Amino acid sequence: MFVCLEQRLLGLCMCILWSVCTQAQIRMSWADFVDAISDDEYAEQQGWTENMEELALLAAHPMDINTATREQLRQLPFLSEQQIEDIHKYVFIHRGMRSLSELMAIPSVDFRTREFLLVFLTVNIWPSQQKDTVTVKYLLQHARHEVSTRLDIPLYYRLGYSYPSHQGGYQGSPCYNNIRYRLESKNHLSVGVTAEKDQGEPFRKNGGWDSYGGYLMVRNIGHLSSALVGDYKLGFGEGLVMNTGFATGKTMLMKRPSQGIRAKRGMDEINYFRGAAATIGFRHMEMTSWLSFRPLDASLNRDGSVKTLQTSGLHRTEKELSQKGNTNSLLAGVNLSWRNKGFHVGATGYFQRFHRELSPGTALYRRIYPCGKNFGLAGVNYGYTHLWFAVSGETAYSTERGGWATLNRVSWKISPNYALSGSYRFYSYKYHSFYASALSENSDVQNESGGTLRLDATPVEHLTLTGYFDYFYNPWPRYTLTHSSQGQEVVFMAEYAIRRKNSISVRYQLKRKERSDRMQQHNRIRLQYNRTQGIDWQLQSILNLHSMDGSGLGYALSQRVRYRRNWWQTSLMLTYFHTTDYDTRIFLYEPLLTNMFRYPSLFGHGLRWVLAAHCEFWQKRLLAELLYGATRYTDRRSQGSGMQEIRSPWKQDITFQLRLRI
Repeated sequence: MFVCLEQRLLGLCMCILWSVCTQAQIRMSWADFVDAISDDEYAEQQGWTENMEELALLAAHPMDINTATREQLRQLPFLSEQQIEDIHKYVFIHRGMRSLSELMAIPSVDFRTREFLLVFLTVNIWPSQQKDTVTVKYLLQHARHEVSTRLDIPLYYRLGYSYPSHQGGYQGSPCYNNIRYRLESKNHLSVGVTAEKDQGEPFRKNGGWDSYGGYLMVRNIGHLSSALVGDYKLGFGEGLVMNTGFATGKTMLMKRPSQGIRAKRGMDEINYFRGAAATIGFRHMEMTSWLSFRPLDASLNRDGSVKTLQTSGLHRTEKELSQKGNTNSLLAGVNLSWRNKGFHVGATGYFQRFHRELSPGTALYRRIYPCGKNFGLAGVNYGYTHLWFAVSGETAYSTERGGWATLNRVSWKISPNYALSGSYRFYSYKYHSFYASALSENSDVQNESGGTLRLDATPVEHLTLTGYFDYFYNPWPRYTLTHSSQGQEVVFMAEYAIRRKNSISVRYQLKRKERSDRMQQHNRIRLQYNRTQGIDWQLQSILNLHSMDGSGLGYALSQRVRYRRNWWQTSLMLTYFHTTDYDTRIFLYEPLLTNMFRYPSLFGHGLRWVLAAHCEFWQKRLLAELLYGATRYTDRRSQGSGMQEIRSPWKQDITFQLRLRI
């Protein structure tokens, strides 16, 4: 009892000191968070936009730290299992938190992680001490509703709209539209419905909106941890067998835990399941089972077999419409997990059957692609966490060709200011999982082995340093190669907070990787300065440099200004870019509208500016947003190619968005 009291007093003292030091500090915004975690080159990988959209939805609906479950905290990819366990232990021992400042009293939650948590967490200082009586009437009485819609109107004309449908032209309007509805009731019931139409997709001929989705999820009812009917995502272990969740580059994947069942709240049309899933818990044991059946888009061979599973989600032309849902997939699986006193062990397996046989072709790089109709996978994950030391891993086996995969990690908290971690991975070229996502250089968990060493340090107050080295080897020739390949990556990041209102950061990346039977070396540097002026103004200056041997240099200089006043906010971003070619392109995150994420690639010469306005009415229940974006190229008279060509150096668009909360 005296130990708990002493810890409580120490935590309160630290909270008071931190609160005094941060009175004038502006809470980290969503845009600041994205800037902090972004890995430039990974923005092109499949699923990046969808993953960030999921995080944006979590940021728009912060979790109460005093009632958040482990499953909910696992949705945050920057939290480790040790940090999640320590947060839950602190909340239980001290009967809740009175302020997020109390996170300082948890040794494993470092300064950077605390900043990130401010984006996604909130505190109810008067939590209910009475256990909820879960009835239908109770859930409906405490339900919160949210409806939103977004409309994108391009002020340019692509060549595809000028061709008739029989010549491959786009059959729909150039506007983009989505509609969302969401219901939340306490921590027990969640309902969501989405509809989306991409640019160029027909409305009437395509059955209205091109893509529909929805789910009904219940949580924390007796031994039932969660149960869901509709669209959902899954993640277990290290992601070798099953992970349709976050994949935000090596920097984040070094800490990402498993996530269990998660409702699909975003507009992802590819990486999800449709059916039913449930998790039942008994003390230290949990069992999750799922069943999914959904149509898939595919390009077919002449004999009717599948050559390629399409992942664009676009249905604009007659050819794309003919590929819509022309095959399907049935999948069933189960996961068993056990956790106790820092140990955790789990087993995951699933069986999948396709309606059509997969036959990817005989090209050299395609010979390791999966073939057939029936596929089975099984894996075992394991780990142990104790104070300053943690080890975890997963080993998996696929039945199609008998391939193995393993990923193992170890981390050591040398001191409160220094942490060392490393990992080893081996993914056989015979191994394949359609739903794997784990630490890797390439998007597929296949045909790769390598190791990573990382150091996180805070040598002095307000200075954060991170560096890692990664080596990777691909035994089977990849696309554009005729032999095995290898490469290395070195990344160094530093951030220094100046008087809490200003910060400066630098990120440097050196990567050597083979392409077209030639070793390419990329150097990327990003310098960033943030300044908060009072409580209304925020300024940000960014310089991006990207060089590649034999291609020259690309750079972009960007200035952002944001002004916030009571019920409205406006922001402006202006960027000048100059690159020698496409290989030296620059990726730059643009702070846009709520639940909207854009990370465009800039190449050539030109200017890019974005102006956004946000207005809140009716006690912040109604949000209206407007965005205008424009790009002006100075080195060309047209942009794009094929049906996507725009015969103008200008590219302008307008976006409207409305959100109503009741």
